[in-house]
Amino acid sequence: MKQITRVILMSIVVSLSASAVWAQTGPYSFFAITPCRAVDTRGTSPIGPGQQRNFAIRGVCGVPATAAAVSINVTVVSPTTASFLTLWPTGGSRPNVSTISFTGNDPSLANGAIVGLGTTSTDLAVFNSTGNVHVLIDVTGYFQ
Repeated sequence: MKQITRVILMSIVVSLSASAVWAQTGPYSFFAITPCRAVDTRGTSPIGPGQQRNFAIRGVCGVPATAAAVSINVTVVSPTTASFLTLWPTGGSRPNVSTISFTGNDPSLANGAIVGLGTTSTDLAVFNSTGNVHVLIDVTGYFQ
């Protein structure tokens, strides 16, 4: 019985090692960072209805200029009505998907996402559909 258990465990270890190697051979590597607040509109004005704002992410919170995408936590605070936010790389077309949807009754709500970065100095675009809402973006890692 001990011999069978050892073989199964060795098989699992080999399997996990092979998966880890495969994950590292992709076009990008992921670099985790201590979560860091890159955007907080509470210090300025909320994002209004139908409004797009662009934010600099590279060079903030330790995200290097060579980063292609970021892992983020996006939080909406004090929305005035039900709406959604869409985040995408600045300079590209806005996708037809929401990154986070919320109601006017949500005092705050968060969602994780991985978003590519554009090629300009304000490399992350944020669009709010309706109402006013404050937005927080915490970076948790980047891909390069």
